Amino acid sequence: MSKHYAIKCTNCAAPLSILGGGRVSTVTCSYCHSVLDMNDHYKVLTRFTNAKTLVGDFQIGMRGNIKGVEWTIIGWIAYHTAEFPAEEWEEFFLYSPTHGYAWLFEENGKLYFSKKVRDFDLLLWQKKEPRTLFYHKGHYLQKEASYLTYIEYVEGELNWIAKFGDKFTTWDYEGVGFQSLSIEKNGEEIEVYHTQQLKKSDIYHAFGLEYSPKSQNRKTIEKKSIERLQEETSSTLEEEDQKIKYGFWALFILLSLFSIFSLFSDNIVYKTDYSKDINQTFTIDKNTFLTSIHLKVKGNGTANNRLWLYHEGKEVFYIDSQTVRSIHNTLLNPWDRDAIGATIYLKLEKGNYIILAKKDTNSLVTTLTIKQHVIRLKYIIPLLLIVVLILLSPYFYLLNGSLGFILYSIVGGVILYLLFGIFWTLGILFFLFTVADGYKKKDSDV
Repeated sequence: MSKHYAIKCTNCAAPLSILGGGRVSTVTCSYCHSVLDMNDHYKVLTRFTNAKTLVGDFQIGMRGNIKGVEWTIIGWIAYHTAEFPAEEWEEFFLYSPTHGYAWLFEENGKLYFSKKVRDFDLLLWQKKEPRTLFYHKGHYLQKEASYLTYIEYVEGELNWIAKFGDKFTTWDYEGVGFQSLSIEKNGEEIEVYHTQQLKKSDIYHAFGLEYSPKSQNRKTIEKKSIERLQEETSSTLEEEDQKIKYGFWALFILLSLFSIFSLFSDNIVYKTDYSKDINQTFTIDKNTFLTSIHLKVKGNGTANNRLWLYHEGKEVFYIDSQTVRSIHNTLLNPWDRDAIGATIYLKLEKGNYIILAKKDTNSLVTTLTIKQHVIRLKYIIPLLLIVVLILLSPYFYLLNGSLGFILYSIVGGVILYLLFGIFWTLGILFFLFTVADGYKKKDSDV
């Protein structure tokens, strides 16, 4: 049984019972809502102007047995989050002469017991901020980002000073067996709490309350109405999320089929090795996709190759070491004088074509290959990788933050390289890293 004593509020002279032992720092008067400093002659530190009324079954002063320990409710705090729509809840501050302080709160009709832990490796967590934690052989997963919580009202005793509008950042990690870890940061101070669900009927009986699942007061009914609306909204969001996932899976399958199909789709319509000028004809009978013209020099690539393509007496394409022109400016790769090959992709209509090639020297052999019905994998494979990255993102999310970031960077870098080349890739990655670093510093300042 804990000892307690009474004081008078220095603002309104109302009698206040002190139940929380010698480490209590403040007590908030339930009459005038003034916060009194227990360590400075009950000096008024601040005052709550938006007073709230405790409507639930639990009240300050009640005693009950939780997990074999007698606890006394000595205070309660009303919180709300910063996000829209804001969430609101209340937590009861508990005191035991032998076990210190703890919390009791209700969420979604379930009761939870929370206690501060002091054997958690905070230094390691601050260094990495991982998505998964291991504590006392338990595995905990962070399912949502950190969020801001504000204090709306306080009544009774606390072992720290709390004022209206005080805010702190919270990271929630859910584990098995209805247990969770919460990491709370207020300024430079960081605390860790371990929470586990209790059997509601047992706790009600332990605190001398009647428990009936069917009995609901007005507050409970309103709360369940809000919860029902939130569940419906959550269900709608889950359905939309499933549609998006199915869409990405469909796109992944489609791109995969395109990639496989591309291995068997094209066929060679003309191929020759030449070291002298040539003038030949070939026929395009499939214009569904692209036509590719591939040039490869056997040996030194410094010789100048000039190549024309005619259709119905009109020039449709020309390339040499300095010039590329086409009536359809589509996916062109110019011939580099120092290169040993070049591949040109053109959208050619069905019909007969004349190809004319001229060489500056007869010593070098050039292989000319023309394919029709070509799918260009340069653009399909990056899209395929992007879809894979999106589909695997939930699994990356479970990994340590640094490892997940490295995997994203590698896959993203490969995609950018395939699309834009090395120089654009380096520039884009540098810009993205700079922006990410700026956001990280901004978050740390908050």
